[in-house]
Amino acid sequence: MTRSWRAVLLGVLAVGVALTLVPAAGAKSSSLERGVLDAVRSAGFGEVVDFGPVELACPGAAFCASPAPRVAYTPNVDVAVIELGRRGRAQRAANVLLSRDYPNGLAVPVDEQLGTSAVRFRRWDIDRWNGGTFASDGKQTSTKGWKDNPPLSAADDIVVGREQAPYEFMSPYPASLFKLMVAFHTLRLVDRGAIDLDAGFTFDPAGGCAGAAAGTETTRAWLDAMITASENRAACALVKQLHQLGQVDAMNTELRELGLGTLQLNGSSPMTGGSWQPGQVHMTALDTARLLLLIEGPRGVLWRAPDGRRVTARELSGGSRWLLRRLLAQQGFNDELSTSNWCGRGYPAAGIPQRVARRWIDPQTGTVTVGEKRYGQDVRPCNANAEVRFAHKTGFSYNYASDAGIVRSLPGRPRRRYIIAFLSNLGQRYSDPALAGAARLPCFDPGVCFTERIAQLGKRVDDLIARRGAGQARHGSRRQRSISRSRRGRGA
Repeated sequence: MTRSWRAVLLGVLAVGVALTLVPAAGAKSSSLERGVLDAVRSAGFGEVVDFGPVELACPGAAFCASPAPRVAYTPNVDVAVIELGRRGRAQRAANVLLSRDYPNGLAVPVDEQLGTSAVRFRRWDIDRWNGGTFASDGKQTSTKGWKDNPPLSAADDIVVGREQAPYEFMSPYPASLFKLMVAFHTLRLVDRGAIDLDAGFTFDPAGGCAGAAAGTETTRAWLDAMITASENRAACALVKQLHQLGQVDAMNTELRELGLGTLQLNGSSPMTGGSWQPGQVHMTALDTARLLLLIEGPRGVLWRAPDGRRVTARELSGGSRWLLRRLLAQQGFNDELSTSNWCGRGYPAAGIPQRVARRWIDPQTGTVTVGEKRYGQDVRPCNANAEVRFAHKTGFSYNYASDAGIVRSLPGRPRRRYIIAFLSNLGQRYSDPALAGAARLPCFDPGVCFTERIAQLGKRVDDLIARRGAGQARHGSRRQRSISRSRRGRGA
């Protein structure tokens, strides 16, 4: 067999492996799917308390009750996990939704392209979620419901053509997680020569962007600040740069062409780069996880685009993938799926046991400070016992919380390698029953901005993947011993 024909054959086999490891829609549920569903159910998100729909500190705010009542509706939670093999290739995928429609959780069918067409994703509407709109005195003035008042229409669809989908889900606003797709597209333009990574870009907000001041930084520096510290000024600068290049709509189009149609940035201001609004900026967990798979960069075909094109890691250059993974690994806010920044506290619970990047750690005290956020806990003991590197991006606001990234075990630790994406409307207004009587929002005192149930979900998923990795290792060892015995029997 010639080398060229061998390459063709290997390429065909690689495509077959890439597209058959994940069960097709309608197939029997996998142990990963069952495990993730159980992790979401066990988190008990429907038991959180709600300090109210308006971003004001308690007491004295019209909508802040004390003690805060249990949340009125099951929160909207979207979780996706892609389990990776030793070479980074996808082995299994799972996607679980939680909402008032699916209060016990729904395991979504994942197809051979690591996507799903079984869900009609709807744009987020905070009034629909809250169950009504409110006047300044806190009295309900309308009864706008989840689906029927007014009725949902095609204008609420994030992806067109899903009218016959068996499931429906209002997808939470991703908050700063959307910065991941901005970074991805910016680096695609760097690869094409449209942006010089080390050339200065002058940002003049021209009307304001979250109070941002004008300034000049390299695109590399803007990317670093946007990803590692989630700086909104840097995000405004990079979005404005995309607008100036006519690339915001192009980004949305190219993501759809890759099969990542739920990843969209709409309605941003060409003048400031800001104006990121719920109902205009969209992400779902499964498409976010697939974007991270592309950034992780395993060889071979990752999935097929809607037009049949083979999607590979070469959508980004190796250098751009390396840079983005490095920035994600330098993420400073480790307080959602992972809570390593709160090391040593009894609350919140421990999450994914990640190592905190040294750049945020005070060498004298071991405490972490990111921007204006001071955690005040010595994280060095947790770093000494860390089991994984979590290259991730968080997003949070008063109403929303999200976290997504790539998990790899550290040397000598139990093996796991996977991607996890979590999106929810469990922002700062929600907390745990033990803090229901707090005099102020828990994000101010004791400074814990998220329910610990998010971290508990992260820990359950991480434990699940670690157990699966241990089982695969034992199976592999038994198989290798069997092969060795067989070879000895043949005199090999």
